Amino acid sequence: MTLHACALCLAAALAGCTSLVEVDVPPQRDVPAAFSQVPPAHDASADLSNWWRTWQDPELSAYVEAALRANDDLRTAQARVREARAIAAMADSARYPSLSAQAGAAHGFGNLRDPSSAPDDSPDLDAWAGGVSAIWEVDVFGRRASDAEAASAMADAAQEQLRGARIAIAGEVAQNYLAARGLQRRLAVLDRSLDTLRALRNYAGARFAAGQATRYDLGRVDDQIARQEAQRPLLVSEIAVRERRLAVLTGRAAQDAMPLGTPGALEVPALPAGEVPSSVLERRPDVRASAALVRAQAARLGSAKADLFPRFYLSFIGLDGHIHLDGLPGLSGAGGLIGVGADLPIFNAGRLRANVAANDARLQAALAQHDKALLQTLEEVDDAYGLRHGFDARSARLDASLDLARRNAQSARQLYEGGQRTLEDVLNARIDALQREDALAQAQTDAALATVKLYLALGGGWAEGDDAIAAATGGADVPD
Repeated sequence: MTLHACALCLAAALAGCTSLVEVDVPPQRDVPAAFSQVPPAHDASADLSNWWRTWQDPELSAYVEAALRANDDLRTAQARVREARAIAAMADSARYPSLSAQAGAAHGFGNLRDPSSAPDDSPDLDAWAGGVSAIWEVDVFGRRASDAEAASAMADAAQEQLRGARIAIAGEVAQNYLAARGLQRRLAVLDRSLDTLRALRNYAGARFAAGQATRYDLGRVDDQIARQEAQRPLLVSEIAVRERRLAVLTGRAAQDAMPLGTPGALEVPALPAGEVPSSVLERRPDVRASAALVRAQAARLGSAKADLFPRFYLSFIGLDGHIHLDGLPGLSGAGGLIGVGADLPIFNAGRLRANVAANDARLQAALAQHDKALLQTLEEVDDAYGLRHGFDARSARLDASLDLARRNAQSARQLYEGGQRTLEDVLNARIDALQREDALAQAQTDAALATVKLYLALGGGWAEGDDAIAAATGGADVPD
């Protein structure tokens, strides 16, 4: 059998071998069957991919979708995904033969230093050659395959980090927008309270002028007005801070922030029902990313173990050329060389086994981080549901208290008109109702922000099949 035939048979045999290096990854921990405070689902689970639309607020949706188009953090995450995919393609290409072509030509001239010869008699040399070469490391023990698998898993992790960035950006926009709207509602209540207090001050001033009130009565009202007025600049500043943050999140300078219009009524969406731990863990990008990192590290460990075994190579060189020297017959020819090689590590002072030990330790660390991500997810979801339940209960009690305060204010007004109460009683009852309204507005804002945290904890904000945020490019612009 010729060397060429032997090489082809060896190549076929080696190419048909499977990896002899396997890495066992322990299964993830058992997760509970249900969360403790999730309401049961009467229908199919809600679609959480665009949860911000459940507020039925076009302006909020416009801000979120503008941020998903223009946010710098998102562009950075997209670039990292492209980089990771390119690195994965490079790693995968190492599994295949490398083929290259070479070509060259030369012209030589000179004097043979023969005194009897004329300068024009110096012989010229013309030559050219070309050929191809190929080399292939036959991946018997799966080192190259493991490297490609690790790079592919890292690309998957980068994709999950992009998903996480998208969810985080949508959440930050929603939190700043809803907080700003809540502050605007509180500011409107504060202004109504100040109007009422000023009316009370006028009434007290008139009574003081008539000798029916003391300076203490005037001072007490003035103190109330001063305390209320002291709250206004802070509310205005906090609203401006959130407007500037919304501008930056949507890719604009803070100085180009646009003021929000008058807020409408706040409708906090109902709690997502029917969520179970298994589905949340499958959806959460940080859990999926940590699982991809475990796969990547397991593949790196497999590659390190494969380094302990021999490497096999196939090579081929094919050439064709021509050479001509004046006065001599020209020479032409073609030829080739095929080779088989092996590289067996014999002594490396323990470097390869130390590399295996280091990669095994990294795998254990990746498993621990994945377990931590699972536990944090389970904790965050139940905490978020618990906070929302707490704020709902508080809002319900404050709403009942506000309803009672408003009825008391109405009764005081009717008694005043009947001559049984003073205007001061009416104004004080109105101020009390406004204080309850402010507390309710704050509680409702807290419930809205807790709902955003809940959607983030559930991993909402990404639809399966979204390709590097492309689904967000058709959203509406930020409103003027």
